[in-house]
Amino acid sequence: KLAERYHVVLVAYDGFNPGEPETEFVSPMDEARRLGDYVVEHYGGKIDILYGISYGCRVLMEVLADKHLTVTTTIADGMGLRDYPNIKSKWGKDVYCFFFTGLFYAVMGHPGPRRKRFLAKISGRTLEEAERILYGRATWKSWRNQDYYLIGKKTDYSLFAKTDMHLWYGIKGSVDKKLSKNLGALKASGYPFAVKIFTDLGHGGRPIPDITQADTQQTSSETSIQLAAGIVISGFTTLCEYPFLHAHRSSYNKWCPLPNTASP
Repeated sequence: KLAERYHVVLVAYDGFNPGEPETEFVSPMDEARRLGDYVVEHYGGKIDILYGISYGCRVLMEVLADKHLTVTTTIADGMGLRDYPNIKSKWGKDVYCFFFTGLFYAVMGHPGPRRKRFLAKISGRTLEEAERILYGRATWKSWRNQDYYLIGKKTDYSLFAKTDMHLWYGIKGSVDKKLSKNLGALKASGYPFAVKIFTDLGHGGRPIPDITQADTQQTSSETSIQLAAGIVISGFTTLCEYPFLHAHRSSYNKWCPLPNTASP
């Protein structure tokens, strides 16, 4: 049973957390830094399985770059393989965010019924899943910051060598087909990673058991590659296994979000 072996830390992004609607997203680097500090303080800097989904894969790569952390296995689910444009000027970044981020904000920021149906179709998810997943209360500043601090930043794929790296894609919809388009070129570059393609699932649609049912539900070896399981709400989860947790099972908390600490 999952609860007997794993301690799960679920990361809830500032700005995209229904439980903290007053917060705003600062940057993927800020989220990764605070996660790293938390893991170092509470788990000695060790992560058995780091699972990131969609935009969470951007934060995942920042976590892998943290020299204070040791990550045994990493799963990037629906990871985009194209970098943001190499724009250096603030003016250029502002223009990019106005048009590019603005388009996504218009479609996904406050989606109505038609836009939800459209997003469900291209992502290969059901309308019910789209209703549950899409968060319509994030501010424009949170949406802008998601993109702004990644403009001009090149992804360091050499970080794959620090962990047992897995890339997952669900190509039932068109989203992951586009996100995985450069897989061949990435593989040819010699970076170490394994790939799993799910033809009958959509973007972020891995059938990972709800962690709230961890006491009674077994993980699927097909889905988890016999590693572990968790769910993602706003970004990614880390699953950490440590012997001392067994002695404190009575105080085990399946949901351990990062504290909402102020940014420096």
